[in-house]
Amino acid sequence: MKKRNLLLGENWQMPDIVFLNGEFVPACEAKISVFDHGFLYGDGFFETMRSYHGRIFLLEEHLDRLFCSARALEMKIPWERKDIKRFLHRMVEINGDNILLRLTVSRGPGPAGIDPRLYSKPTIVITSREAAYNERWYNEGARAVFVRTLRNLAGATLPEVKSLNFLNNILAKQETVRAGADEGFMLNYRGQVTEGTVSNVFAVRDGCLATPSLDCGLLAGITRLKVLQLASEYRIPAMETVLLKEDFWDADEVFYTNSGSEIVPVTTLDGMPAGTGTPGRITAFLLEKYRRHAYGNNNQKW
Repeated sequence: MKKRNLLLGENWQMPDIVFLNGEFVPACEAKISVFDHGFLYGDGFFETMRSYHGRIFLLEEHLDRLFCSARALEMKIPWERKDIKRFLHRMVEINGDNILLRLTVSRGPGPAGIDPRLYSKPTIVITSREAAYNERWYNEGARAVFVRTLRNLAGATLPEVKSLNFLNNILAKQETVRAGADEGFMLNYRGQVTEGTVSNVFAVRDGCLATPSLDCGLLAGITRLKVLQLASEYRIPAMETVLLKEDFWDADEVFYTNSGSEIVPVTTLDGMPAGTGTPGRITAFLLEKYRRHAYGNNNQKW
């Protein structure tokens, strides 16, 4: 089913089938209670992953984080890990080999109030959409800005949980859109760089790769981890450390990562050229190696 996106003037393709609480149902018939804790309070978590020619890349790592989030929020997922994998693979079979999958878990429906003891039956949804590249990002580079919205204080939230409560990110995204940029980079209250609105961020200087350390208050991205592993494998010096705005302004290369967009070169930062103003050599190298791992032994050109 196609719905007209009045803002972007594009056709949004609704998937035919979604997974809802143990059943695969037509997307247009899927219903969630208006008393669901996820809807009322943003109480829940999610994972987004990508399939390449039918293979869900880094699936085990995503499931590790999924179950860590469940433990952190004291929510019990009513299926075992093997069942979740089976549901995800079935979604790929139904909706296409090259898709983005989102697995959402909320605390579920129940009476009014935020006491988690009132909610005993989580809602689990798996949706998908077509995975597509924004070629401009990879050929010309993306535009990024530092936003004024600060990242939530780590002691007040759980940055390691991919939470349904995305207000902090949405406020930062609003700033990003107003600035005419593709991604917004967020600082913490100490003025340290943390992450993007939907990404982890990297800077390259003198051949060395650097990314904010987790204790700056950011999500431990799965793609971020893979990039660090690739850097180690190919002997690219890399470190997780405290970074400031100036480290990105003065960098030779800047890029950001997430499961959907992979590795995106940034060529404009705060309205000025990032590095040389063109996608950098190390960024391009890591993207090429990342895609080789993602596509596996399939030699089809990406």
